[in-house]
Amino acid sequence: MKSKVYFFIGTKAQAIKCLPVIKYFVDKLEIEIIDSGQHRKIVDEIYTSLNLNIEKNILSNNKNNISTYKSGFSWFIKFLFKQLSLRTLPKSNSKSICLVHGDTVSTLLGLLWAKRNSLKVLHLESGLTSNSLLNPFPEEIIRRIVSRYSDILICFDKSSEEYLIDKYSNKNKFIEKVSENTISEMIDLNPVKIEKNLITVTMHRTENLVSSKIFKTFCQLLNDLSEVYKINWYLHEPTKNYLDKYKIALSRKINVLPLLPHDEFILEIKKSSLVITDGGSIQEECYLLNKPTVLWRKKTERQYATNNNMFLSKFNIEAVHSFIRENINSEQKEAKFDYKPSKEIYEFLKNKNLIN
Repeated sequence: MKSKVYFFIGTKAQAIKCLPVIKYFVDKLEIEIIDSGQHRKIVDEIYTSLNLNIEKNILSNNKNNISTYKSGFSWFIKFLFKQLSLRTLPKSNSKSICLVHGDTVSTLLGLLWAKRNSLKVLHLESGLTSNSLLNPFPEEIIRRIVSRYSDILICFDKSSEEYLIDKYSNKNKFIEKVSENTISEMIDLNPVKIEKNLITVTMHRTENLVSSKIFKTFCQLLNDLSEVYKINWYLHEPTKNYLDKYKIALSRKINVLPLLPHDEFILEIKKSSLVITDGGSIQEECYLLNKPTVLWRKKTERQYATNNNMFLSKFNIEAVHSFIRENINSEQKEAKFDYKPSKEIYEFLKNKNLIN
């Protein structure tokens, strides 16, 4: 009997990073996607494009993406009560695993759902840490809880592996480092022409939105940069809400654009001379593509995804301007790699007799 793997997914980033694993597993194991509903609309769009015959179980009837604290809290409570009222999965003789990814609220819900159904939990992208419990919040807390109570910990870099071994080597867990983040399998490496002075921008982290000082400083930075450079700001829904809340006047020279499908956004990153972002996944993509990048954050848990092209701003405006002047039109090394982490994950599970 084939083992069954449940992919517990709630956000766009989780859908994108789990997609290579799903594609590799689909003809070898039974697969079911469990959709928490956190980014329901976006996740639906991603998996509709797959054309794969995979069972999908939607655990929330939420029709839109969760974009505010109020809607998020309401969704979280409803989800918990609904799960407590549902029957657990039927017992199976096959070796079953629930794969959860990252550090979102859906990651935590996936852990709870899996434990209630007596499934082994695989935490993908485990071991990342900012070494600061409340920064970022709640992601750092979620990472630590999920790693602690998961059975299988998959990481992508040496420092994460060392952290996990130090914390959990005597806790009866399986720990494995694979060659690279699964997002590497989603990046098209065909070269494109870089547009001079083009800056691609995203910003959506909760801690940057709820602080009016940090948010207004960021917008003023973009207003100033737009006098010299072309700014394309791909706007998340929560970010738009806070622009309206703070009544911020953006320069008309800033191109405010809707979010793109992942493959199209990767193309925009490749075309850019520089990227400004607070996104962890985008940090990883820019790192892999050797793209000069300003991280609009105080700390990063992705220490491995840093290099001379990657500048952690710590909200220092003068330092940001200096980095941009020195790097925006610098020569960019062509990205070349051929990682296959999904295959490595499957082989690890098989070798450890965790799947049939």
